[in-house]
Amino acid sequence: MTFLRWTRALAWTQQKKGVGHVNMVSSMAKRVGLAARAYTTQKSCAQCGTSNPTASLQSNKCQTLQSLPSSVDYYEVLGIPWDTVPKQGWQLDLGTLKSQWRRTMALTHPDRLVNKPVSEQEMGANQSTILNKAYETLRQPLSRVLYLLERQGIDGIPEGTSMADPSLLMEVMELQEALAEAEDEATVQQVQEANQAHMQNVLAALDQAFTDTPLDTQRVQALAMQLRYWTNIEKAIREWQPGQRPDMQH
Repeated sequence: MTFLRWTRALAWTQQKKGVGHVNMVSSMAKRVGLAARAYTTQKSCAQCGTSNPTASLQSNKCQTLQSLPSSVDYYEVLGIPWDTVPKQGWQLDLGTLKSQWRRTMALTHPDRLVNKPVSEQEMGANQSTILNKAYETLRQPLSRVLYLLERQGIDGIPEGTSMADPSLLMEVMELQEALAEAEDEATVQQVQEANQAHMQNVLAALDQAFTDTPLDTQRVQALAMQLRYWTNIEKAIREWQPGQRPDMQH
């Protein structure tokens, strides 16, 4: 049996048995209060004693850099309050995101801190790490949707789950096989165009899902899983080399 026939048989078997659907049980205990902590907690500046919001990079009074908790809200720390972003934080303007990231990173630049105490220089380095992670998380659609679910105390894609729709699973496997067997760039281009169409479809579906209030988190989880498949294929396409079988994760 060829690989393609085997994957089709697997998809059909899953459909008959009801196997492979996304388990939408969230681990609330691990995420409880993530969103609430980001907005209600204040911190005091060790230098001047002024109270500042948790996501503040520097004191409002003395401009001394402030420590950031690992749980700091990524929207807040980049100066883009979540509740100002359309569609529950999903419809983020990437130009604004980049400009805010550059603005905040300027505060932590080593040249700015060269005459500051070592402790503040170390704090600046830690801030830079968090700001970079926040920027990369919100910049990419997949990591952004997973983060938005996490803000609500929900695991994005529970470990060990797979796509619920057998027909979509089959299309994923067909594209994976086509890329694995591609011998020229023309074939890879065809795979890329097909994958881009799937990406656009799921992004449009997410755009609609984040319009709903309250948010249907189970629907968003299912779409996030689809997006992960197409994103992994997109990554494999970028890394494709003639004669080398691409490494495609699920």
